[in-house]
Amino acid sequence: MNNSVKILGLINEKNDPASRARILQYIPSLEREQIFVKPRVFHFNENSDPAAWMFKVGKITSINPWRLLWLAKNITRLPLLYEQFKYDLIWQNRLILKRQSWCEKKIQIPRIFDFDDAIWLQDGEKEVQKAISSAVQVFAGNEYLADYASQYSSNVCIIPSVIDTSALYPIKGKDGPFTIGWIGSAPNLPYLELVKPAIDQFLQQNPDTCFTIVSSSPGNIFNYDNRRIRFIPWSTEKENELINSFSVGLMPLQDTSFTRGKCSFKMLQYMACGVPVLVSPVGSNELILRESQAGLSATDTNSWLTGLRTFKEDHDFYTQTSGNGPGFVESHYSVNKYAPRIADCFRNLIVK
Repeated sequence: MNNSVKILGLINEKNDPASRARILQYIPSLEREQIFVKPRVFHFNENSDPAAWMFKVGKITSINPWRLLWLAKNITRLPLLYEQFKYDLIWQNRLILKRQSWCEKKIQIPRIFDFDDAIWLQDGEKEVQKAISSAVQVFAGNEYLADYASQYSSNVCIIPSVIDTSALYPIKGKDGPFTIGWIGSAPNLPYLELVKPAIDQFLQQNPDTCFTIVSSSPGNIFNYDNRRIRFIPWSTEKENELINSFSVGLMPLQDTSFTRGKCSFKMLQYMACGVPVLVSPVGSNELILRESQAGLSATDTNSWLTGLRTFKEDHDFYTQTSGNGPGFVESHYSVNKYAPRIADCFRNLIVK
């Protein structure tokens, strides 16, 4: 008897942090559970106005350019519409399928809607509500997101953004200067404005320290000298090595309706590598910090400075907090912990 389940995983990009954290990193573990996920990158045509060529065609054929735009959008979705019939379920990361046609709504395979940010504040509340209410299952990254989703779905499950601990782990024999580190996607670089005064002052007071940013873009907040303030391009292959080069990992956030939906993935990456954390107590950060005892929180320039000094000067505290991270992540926020839960959820949906 074949108990395997075939799932179409709809993602934005293979290197997109949400796509990697929420779907892609689970694929090997789910295969061991006889759950086979096929990732597919899909980009919805979000143009609200017809392209120039549509107006030209409209003049020649008398076809309304807006009708041509509607037709083009639906034609691009036909391959996906056909492909989904090969699968038992669709696992959709965020708002990839927007404004579905009548035909898609009627014949679509059961869909799991998965999100790890307060996306209704950016992508349109009505669209997010429709996506949630039409899904057979919702995976929300934390309690804040789950509370929102529960207004529109009775089948919401909290699935945190977890870590593949076979890919991120402590490396023994770390050396080099005391290094403040930050890793993240380019859209999150502006949050570093919150810690810039503290970092500038700390580097000035401690000539034996440096600051490293790992991202797809350097941004324009810091002046890089490639010695004490460094930018290193992110890559999957180098991620573990780069995080392990940090002495402390930062996750600054403003306290807003959007950031309360953050699922602390950056913080967990540091912890998995045995790097103590200094974070804003926003979103899931506060809960994880309290339960793990893997670092400190900070809310203003003085507390960011105090935290950095503590990690640099208090060796016993540093050793304790850095040691608390890896085991906590493995036990509470790892792929190994959540892959079986997700597999059971998928099987239950098939039975229903």
